[in-house]
Amino acid sequence: MDNQWINDHRLIDLRRTSVLDADVRAQIRDGTMRRLTAEMAVPAEWYDNQTPWRRAHIRAVAVGLTVDAGVVSGPAAARLWGIELLSIEEQVDVQMPGGTHPGAKSTWTAGARYRSTLLPSGQYADHDGIRITSKIRTLADVTRFNGLVEGVVAFDSARRQWPGKSTETLLADVGELGRMRGIARVREAVRLSVPNSGSVWESKARMILHQYGGEAVTSLEVQVEFIDEESGQSYFVDILVNGWVILEIDGRGKYRGEHGIPTETVVIDEREREKALQNLGPVVIRAAPGDLEVTEGSCVMLRRVLDVIDNHTPPRHVPRVHEPEAA
Repeated sequence: MDNQWINDHRLIDLRRTSVLDADVRAQIRDGTMRRLTAEMAVPAEWYDNQTPWRRAHIRAVAVGLTVDAGVVSGPAAARLWGIELLSIEEQVDVQMPGGTHPGAKSTWTAGARYRSTLLPSGQYADHDGIRITSKIRTLADVTRFNGLVEGVVAFDSARRQWPGKSTETLLADVGELGRMRGIARVREAVRLSVPNSGSVWESKARMILHQYGGEAVTSLEVQVEFIDEESGQSYFVDILVNGWVILEIDGRGKYRGEHGIPTETVVIDEREREKALQNLGPVVIRAAPGDLEVTEGSCVMLRRVLDVIDNHTPPRHVPRVHEPEAA
């Protein structure tokens, strides 16, 4: 029911509010209540205090409950499916079912961006009052309209959540979508995706190394397990470059105490972990999301990795537990 979407996101359905409701009118006028669409409003202070990705999710719901015939698609649909992305979209992508073209821009729902593209009936469905593109159509649209990197990030996230989806089954699913512009890029994103990327930032780092590492980067592996042969302690690392350079991506939240662990404890534990991994032979590089900002084909993380490859001698032996799937 619509009410579940509304209750979960503290939305006010203005269609069900009497035009004589002076309190609601006053709150919208003074900014206490904020319209997200002509028909959906939300408490402004509460909304502003949400994370950027949570606000994007709320906007997707508001637009989805407002459009009469449109289907939420692209990044907004990905959010409703629980698929993680890098970017935060300000507008909600909407497509019209079948071959229907969207009307004039002046008639578009506030906060929505309508895309003219064929959407067959089997590629979307109604979910409790909101029409959303199917999972595979959503992933394809993210890749087609938002680029290869965002597409790989989305496919990685989907495979992390739905481990039954292999490269082969995803390629078969993409084939069922039929002919569409950008489908070759979608297939490339599937082939570059992995089932065990730990986060969107790890996915982005891997793609930077793939796209800009050149001949210096000969292999990329994810979630590789190392073992200290003396203590028996095992360690999983985010990305292993060329079989001996460990790249660990630090998420933004864990240094702010957002996971319930004091920041000081996190820092000490990571230093101990890094020291232990270094003692096993590989070189360890740490990078934060800010180190992944690419300018003119390079970034802080990439320069660090290439510097290690150029200036260090690979160890003769690294104590890996098994050969993981290549990225």
